[in-house]
Amino acid sequence: MASSGEDRGLESKPCKSCDRCRSRKVRCIMTPGEAFRCIQCIKRNETCHFTLNKRKLRVRSTTVSLTGGENGFDDSSLAERNTSHDDPLPDPVIERTSPQVGLSPVFMDRMLENHGSAGVLRDNSLLLRAPEHDVTTFSLAFFSERRIRSLSHRLGNNRLSELVENIESVIRTRLLAQGPSSISPITFRTPSDIEQVPLEKAKSYIDSYFQQLHPIYPFLDRVDFEAKVFGPDLASLLTTCHAFTALYYTVMALGCQYHEGGAFDPGSGKAWKLFQVALGLVSDIIAPKATLTNLQALVAMSIFAMSTCCIQIDEILLTEAARMAQLLGYHRALGVGDSRHRATCYRTFWVIYYMEKHMGFNFQKGSMIPDYDIGCPIPEVPESVFGNCNWFLSAIGFSRVLSQAYTSLFSVSASIQSTDAYHVAIENIESRLERWRMSIPLRFRPGKPSDGKDGKPAGSGPLPVLTSLPHSFRTTVLRINFNYYGLVIALARLKIHICKQDQSSQQEESKRLLMDTARAIVEESKNVEMAAHTPIYILAVLPLAALFILFDFIVHNPTHPETRNNLSLLDVVTGHFSLLDYKSGGFLPASQLTEFAQIARQYVKDFASKPEQEQQQQQQQRQRQRQQQQQQQQQQQQQQQEQSLGVIDMALPVSDQVRSEKAAEFNSDTSGANGNIEAQHNVIETWEPTDYLHYPMSPELSMADTSMMGSFNFQNLFGFVVPDLRHDDQF
Repeated sequence: MASSGEDRGLESKPCKSCDRCRSRKVRCIMTPGEAFRCIQCIKRNETCHFTLNKRKLRVRSTTVSLTGGENGFDDSSLAERNTSHDDPLPDPVIERTSPQVGLSPVFMDRMLENHGSAGVLRDNSLLLRAPEHDVTTFSLAFFSERRIRSLSHRLGNNRLSELVENIESVIRTRLLAQGPSSISPITFRTPSDIEQVPLEKAKSYIDSYFQQLHPIYPFLDRVDFEAKVFGPDLASLLTTCHAFTALYYTVMALGCQYHEGGAFDPGSGKAWKLFQVALGLVSDIIAPKATLTNLQALVAMSIFAMSTCCIQIDEILLTEAARMAQLLGYHRALGVGDSRHRATCYRTFWVIYYMEKHMGFNFQKGSMIPDYDIGCPIPEVPESVFGNCNWFLSAIGFSRVLSQAYTSLFSVSASIQSTDAYHVAIENIESRLERWRMSIPLRFRPGKPSDGKDGKPAGSGPLPVLTSLPHSFRTTVLRINFNYYGLVIALARLKIHICKQDQSSQQEESKRLLMDTARAIVEESKNVEMAAHTPIYILAVLPLAALFILFDFIVHNPTHPETRNNLSLLDVVTGHFSLLDYKSGGFLPASQLTEFAQIARQYVKDFASKPEQEQQQQQQQRQRQRQQQQQQQQQQQQQQQEQSLGVIDMALPVSDQVRSEKAAEFNSDTSGANGNIEAQHNVIETWEPTDYLHYPMSPELSMADTSMMGSFNFQNLFGFVVPDLRHDDQF
């Protein structure tokens, strides 16, 4: 007899065929009314016996990949699990003692094992300048104190430091009401004098909403909504249903923006007066029992809050909408209601999904909607199909890529993975992003290569056709392109940081990819409508990222042949912000950013006037400084690793200098290539030392220096004060 130790890990399970049928080699079929006798044994009046067999227990694989789905689960593993419901449950002892090989590392586990380990800081003391200890990187480049000192030393003056201080002063005034301000604060009170809208104007506003915004955010059933609005019971609905009142006034406010009723600043314009009615009803929407109408009101208000006049409450509204959608169970398939009602619920959920995923990635925060728990079908939305381009499906697909990118590359736990794991994760995200890009029709596909003539970067091909498209579709194509560029920038900058020295050609590809993407954003900014209803991400945030990138390339490559083009484009993007300042009547103080172009142009001019011998001496001095700082940083990293295994190494391991830093810092490019702004690498056979572009990713500028701040959203530069929702006094 086998011992109990030998039986451990075995299970007893009856054979599927009885002993008689097995001996006869016939099919054993059970009778519905007989639980223990088969048809063959009943016919022969024989005893039906099923032998018990002992088999080894099959332990389910717990290997997951950080490059897979949300929270470490890969899509394929989920599919495999769904098809194996008959597998026996593992023995608790076996599950407990089996090695958890391949589980994605989570920083929380380190803190549990090492109670004295330091956490990841949330720095509230800085605004425009990034903390030195930030873990992750992102599309926007901010300036740490060390970065400012390095750039100021290179520039030979303090103009950059003074500019950053001035911009921070503006942010503090707007965000925290420090000092005098003429900006109207937001209040969550219903106005005493509610704006009355005549029926004809209401029809015009609502029609504009469904023409301009509904194809992008198709969460409403137009027939049902208009039946209520233009029906005989509207007055009763507005009196008894606060959620519908908020929805009604927000839809009119959104449509009013297309009739010269919008404004860049809060408290101004007819659209704001309509939206203020909805703001006064927020507590009546959130507090009562959740309903579809309550949820739709929050979604509509979140869309309005994406504009410049109230961007500081968009996160609050959208977060509440995500919570309510899951509370209602819309993230799963519904078993009640008619098909039309279910389709509206599904639409609403998916609109929230791609809005919330974008917000989480841009604000560097984890999503409230876990992808692994979604079972909601994607409905057909004819209003969002433009020719052969399905915007609704495309937006959901891209948001899924964003979700995976944040989890595997930009989350706190992602920062503790090895360099090799980073490369695997980046390749996985790039592959997914490329599949998404190829799913877009060729005419509107982002990153479409151009022929490189006239200095145009790759990817600028599709947008000349925008003028011939309907307004709503022009906005859609612009969103597709800008969303793609934002993620490409994030991936390119991350690759530059973690690229090993024996992959110098790949690092050069990433630099050129970064530069070409910034150029494409600047060129396509001419298609951005300077209007209050344009989302702030398209209007200002991504052009600002392009400005910072071009500024860095110019300052670090003053004699490079590409610098002349970059200077011209830097003038273009600063002109974009000057126009924004003008269109907003000075409410958006974006004209301060024009000084970046002045600083860069003056530096290039001054450097060109220096004697060649002095340039060489400065170059040699900087190379020596980099080598010394590299050695110091390596020693600091080694000391940190020895002190505690539970503390994250905030800066990625620094390898030897790449070939680009052995090359002349102020080099010349003999290739004449323009690059290709696609996530997939182009094949670059050989790079001469003089072909390299220098970018501030050397040891004196660690990964933290150009990371996006997790504690501050740069959109606040273009925002206003919300007294009731301001941060703590120590901010």
